[in-house]
Amino acid sequence: MKRRKFLAAAAVAATSVNAQQRRSRLLLPSDQPVAGFRIMWANPVPPIDQASYRLKIGGLVDHAQSLSVDELRKFPRVEQSSRMKCVQCWSARTTWGGFRFSEIIEMAAPSKVAKVVRIDCADKWYEYLTMEDIVAPRVMLAMDMGGRPLPNQHGAPLRVIDPSRYGYMSAKLVTSITFLEDGKGNMACDTGPYYAPGGIIQAGYDHPLDIGPDERVKIKGGEITEY
Repeated sequence: MKRRKFLAAAAVAATSVNAQQRRSRLLLPSDQPVAGFRIMWANPVPPIDQASYRLKIGGLVDHAQSLSVDELRKFPRVEQSSRMKCVQCWSARTTWGGFRFSEIIEMAAPSKVAKVVRIDCADKWYEYLTMEDIVAPRVMLAMDMGGRPLPNQHGAPLRVIDPSRYGYMSAKLVTSITFLEDGKGNMACDTGPYYAPGGIIQAGYDHPLDIGPDERVKIKGGEITEY
């Protein structure tokens, strides 16, 4: 009887340890900045296995693609310093490295009737952006952050960066890009009424984490370029 109780207790303890280990491997939200930015996720998920990762590109295209991390890194690289502004009123700046959406367009050759792209992510997040939006000069697909490969907590191996829009429009853990004739909105709009489908940064105030915890700066809206 004692042996049965001991084995039962050991099984419970092992289950608890395994659950804690699984949780420790998940990407979780954090108000404590990681590489200068707070962390938000749609759902807790483990980091993407970059060895088996493939970016799926499909929909209304002549040439569907399935690209590895190494293949994505062969695209002409660009860098930009830009500030990401969260709808929760904080921001931070870093140098992002990656490539432009035009590289995807050239490779996949979308149909003339394709007007939007749907971006899907490993944590079930999704976004719709117009073709005009994705080829804007400051929009990029980022693979590096601060001169190093993008950390798992910031969406490795691939994320969107659009500094003119709130951070919820800069999708992380991107797994597929689908060209479509129409589509609108995003998962954020399904989450709360204070998210706008376009996500353009509005005039108001910002709290830049990289400048100081008590800083409060007035902004004009759109990409923050003043600091």
